[in-house]
Amino acid sequence: MTHKNTEIGVAAAIAIVGFAVSAQAAETTITAVHALQITNTMTQSFLKTFVAPVNANGKGLVQIKFLGAQEIVPPRKAAKALKRGQFGMLGAPTAYYLGMVPEGRALLVANQGPHVLRKNGGWELLQRIYKKGAGSHLLAWGNSRTFYFMYLSKMPKFDKDGVPDLTGVKMRATGTYRPLFRALGASTINIKGSEVYTAMQRGTVQGFGFPGLGSVPNGFHKVTKYRVTPEYYQTNDVVTMNLEVWDGLNKAQKDFLTKRAIAFEKTSVKFLQVQWEKEEKIMLTKGGLDGKGVKDIALTGKAAKKYLDIAYSEVWKVLKAKAPGNYAALRKLLYVEGKADLLPLK
Repeated sequence: MTHKNTEIGVAAAIAIVGFAVSAQAAETTITAVHALQITNTMTQSFLKTFVAPVNANGKGLVQIKFLGAQEIVPPRKAAKALKRGQFGMLGAPTAYYLGMVPEGRALLVANQGPHVLRKNGGWELLQRIYKKGAGSHLLAWGNSRTFYFMYLSKMPKFDKDGVPDLTGVKMRATGTYRPLFRALGASTINIKGSEVYTAMQRGTVQGFGFPGLGSVPNGFHKVTKYRVTPEYYQTNDVVTMNLEVWDGLNKAQKDFLTKRAIAFEKTSVKFLQVQWEKEEKIMLTKGGLDGKGVKDIALTGKAAKKYLDIAYSEVWKVLKAKAPGNYAALRKLLYVEGKADLLPLK
């Protein structure tokens, strides 16, 4: 990249490719955006357990300038904006990449953590997929181990096995939840996360899927009456970089960011566990339409097994249809029957 000696030149360079190099080429500043709301716990995890440590330990080498969250670019346009070089780094659930990388669904239903994938070849496969499909470098899979729930404003009907029957129910859903909700009979509506509260309040939707974390900071617990358990999936929040920005870094900078990414994968899990424990107390004691707590619809036995089987099989089914060329390899590397190997919560 051409070095610029004026502030205007540097600003222009940042705008074009998402990073700037100092006159001495000693330090690179990378602009970053997160696709979720700034109040979302996973966005805060990205800022506190990745961006902050990079900036604290990368002086003279790499710095990250956080531009903002959904106010910078709509979530579903974020991956393409990254590819164009509007900014240099993006934190986002893989649901917002599905049009470019349908294989991102595999992280949802994986039972092997990022530490395993970095050893068994799974990470290299995913990096090749993201490079080809999204034109980006896959840097980290942080915030894993956070699970998902179905949230409802009214008690659902149940089928003969005790599984919720969502026929006639309108559910807010991204690509993460759509396969499950449609399999249960719901009609799904695409609504930004920032609009879920209003949509529930007005009855535009009667339910939504969301991680166990983040509902409370967004106020969703106040417009939710029921939560269905057991939980399902694990968070598919990844950090990617614009290829030109990544390729423009030297080896020391790449090694540093990779090292911080691996640390982030571990520390983010522990950070989120602490936050989840705090949010769960609020959810169960102060949530709900009456402020007395959201009520759990606890599926057990045959009903729980069927519910989870639907949740996981539907995602694998969609992935096989959307990415047949990578399906078998991803399933082999990311999912080992009966042998989950995930990062520790504590």
